[in-house]
Amino acid sequence: MTRVLICGASIAGNAVAAPLARAGCEVTVVERAPGIRAGGYAVDIRGVALEVAERMGLAAPARECGTDTEGTSFVDRSGRRIATLPLGFGVLDPADIEIMKGDLTRLLHAEVPAGVEWIFGDAVAEVHRGDTVTVRLASGGVREFDYVVGADGIHSRIRELAFGPSQRYLHHLGSVSAVFTAPNELGIERWQLVHSMPGRVVSVKTDRGSDTVKVTLLYGGPMPPRDRAERVRGVEAAFAGAGWVVPRLLELMRAAPDLYVAPNAQVRMPGWTAGRVALVGDAGYAPSSLTGQGTGMALVGAYLLAGLIARNGDLSGYDRDLREFVDVNQRAALTPARAFAPKSDLAVRLQHLSIRMLPYLPGRNLMIAAMTREARRAAGALTLPAVIS
Repeated sequence: MTRVLICGASIAGNAVAAPLARAGCEVTVVERAPGIRAGGYAVDIRGVALEVAERMGLAAPARECGTDTEGTSFVDRSGRRIATLPLGFGVLDPADIEIMKGDLTRLLHAEVPAGVEWIFGDAVAEVHRGDTVTVRLASGGVREFDYVVGADGIHSRIRELAFGPSQRYLHHLGSVSAVFTAPNELGIERWQLVHSMPGRVVSVKTDRGSDTVKVTLLYGGPMPPRDRAERVRGVEAAFAGAGWVVPRLLELMRAAPDLYVAPNAQVRMPGWTAGRVALVGDAGYAPSSLTGQGTGMALVGAYLLAGLIARNGDLSGYDRDLREFVDVNQRAALTPARAFAPKSDLAVRLQHLSIRMLPYLPGRNLMIAAMTREARRAAGALTLPAVIS
């Protein structure tokens, strides 16, 4: 029986674990957190990832748990709504699935068969590659596996141990996102509010049911520190003097148990396998959260990798089959990385004017299609094989 260790129990980790366990592999999952993480922001499933979700039987339940956002309004510093778009900001097509990251992780976790070993509150400390992979856990245990999969995010410990220091691969794109859950004090229902300022953007989006909201504070800045207190101070400094309800959001952020502050960064690597060790999702090819494609890439990569391990264990096709898909998606991220927020007060006003005028312009559907063409092409830039395992 093929023994597989998966490091990380979020979207990518669960998406690998489920098909491997169903294929009869002996699967162990180690996760640093004390349990499955419930927090996170809205993520998108689109393009080829929709096909993966259909094949996994995940599409229908994911739609049922979708964010159900009906529209997005842009507001000024006094809270006045000055422009509105249909659907959630970032949804490219009504066929896309927009779902909270925690909900998608929960759905994927429910698909993992019984018998998988879950080790929470632990991490991998050492990896020794050979005919098998010997792993020492931080808790002290030593285990042997046929394959090790790193699904542990942009700061992947498995990547560092098997491929080398993070500075070789992690490329900061110049902005930072702070995400957390807050009470819905604005009273919005099935809606998203966006407030743009020079160099900064605030998004408040209802969670399904509208009892709570997901807040995203996006700003330009260097790679954030790892210490939580320093990260909070960095966000507060970035949004000092901001209008609208931002001061109150900063108060709520300080107490938010699920606060997640991360760089908008890419992981660029020449390949994602090193012998019997492989990387999946953000650990190997994060495109940055500005694209909305990280989740889709994780699902596609997990599907391909699990199939190769379950079929014959030859991982050579993983690097080959994913290369163009990853490259196209990472290139598509560079434009939104440069234009993540308006650069001046004039640019803010022009942004609002263009959105307000869009419904009245002739050929508006063609204009919208042109604006989203690159993102759509990236989302579909891979043809899945008919059969993986």
